[in-house]
Amino acid sequence: MEFTLTRSQARQFIVLWQGLSGPYRWRTNAEIVGLVHQLGCLQFDPIDICGRNADLVLQARVGGYRKSQLETLLYKERKLIDALDKNMAIYAEQDYPNFARNRLHTMSYHRVSEQIENAAAQIKQFMRTHPVICSQDLQWDENLVWVWGRTASLAAIALEVMLYRGDVVIHHRRGTIRYYNLTSERFPGLDPLADPFADDAEYYGWRIERRIRALGLCWNRPSDAWLGIEKMKSPERQAAFALLMKQNRIIPVMVEGLDQPLFTVPEALPWLEKVMRKEPFRKRMEFLGPLDNALWDRRLIEALFDFQYKWEIYTPKVQRQYDSYVLPVLWGDRFVGRIALETKTNEGKLIVKQFWREAKVRDSRALRRTLNQTLERFALFHGCTDIDGLFEES
Repeated sequence: MEFTLTRSQARQFIVLWQGLSGPYRWRTNAEIVGLVHQLGCLQFDPIDICGRNADLVLQARVGGYRKSQLETLLYKERKLIDALDKNMAIYAEQDYPNFARNRLHTMSYHRVSEQIENAAAQIKQFMRTHPVICSQDLQWDENLVWVWGRTASLAAIALEVMLYRGDVVIHHRRGTIRYYNLTSERFPGLDPLADPFADDAEYYGWRIERRIRALGLCWNRPSDAWLGIEKMKSPERQAAFALLMKQNRIIPVMVEGLDQPLFTVPEALPWLEKVMRKEPFRKRMEFLGPLDNALWDRRLIEALFDFQYKWEIYTPKVQRQYDSYVLPVLWGDRFVGRIALETKTNEGKLIVKQFWREAKVRDSRALRRTLNQTLERFALFHGCTDIDGLFEES
């Protein structure tokens, strides 16, 4: 069966698949695990101006989401794990063995000195009697200059190397401090460097399939959506797409106005057919995190939604167009603007710093009322009882 969508239908399909319209489809911890499987991973970023990215992704999709739910799934129930995928990320624990190539690549990428190797050996020995540790537990005074010119303690660097190559995993976090335990304790009998894939096409096919599932629609071209898939150039990508098509693991979708097909996964077919039947589309407004899965392919978002977005956290202040931490505002199948928020949880306050309405979006009472309702829900997610900067609705 061939699928051809208008741009409007493509937008609605992405929003429906992402769970960003209509009633919330996920609420419980078990359902969140299913959502993370659909999204592939949640990009982890520790910056918390109005919520960490992983929490922002979930609050936009999970009804009544509480931050403790993710903490429980990561560090108590251990259904999820934070490890390398699309940079540092959170994904289903069962996927960890499949990232052996990623760990092998990291080992070859970082030139590890004899000093760091010796430190890692000492840490392994220490962890035989101290199963869960952070770098401060080692009480080593020596500092080194590490990647990106960053200065860190020898203990922190050695543990980071051990994490990336699979010697240890993150047991839990306390604020920004990582606590580790041995991978052999978390995954008994697993060789973290044993590649379960027969060849490149199978491996890259698995990685690409996860990313397509994460977005809903993606194209076979260079894209930020492939970030973190090590050593994948055009030939590897083409071979993987060919394998996925041959095995019917992806489905081509034409979109009017685009000169090449997009691709989706078979489990998304009910949502695809829903928009093709032109069933009623129920709008909902959500504030999206800067690294939200729906935004991973910025060029595709611009092509379909006519919306340009750049995370300006690392842009020099004088060069910023908006603010350092700005959340896209999705209403239905349109991005109506972007909003800068700040939480002061110790004061129970959510502060609206500024809202930038898109040029083609008309100001209206309905827009302001919906923004206020979304702010109230966002404040509840943070446990804030006071909102500074609600919009005038009259």
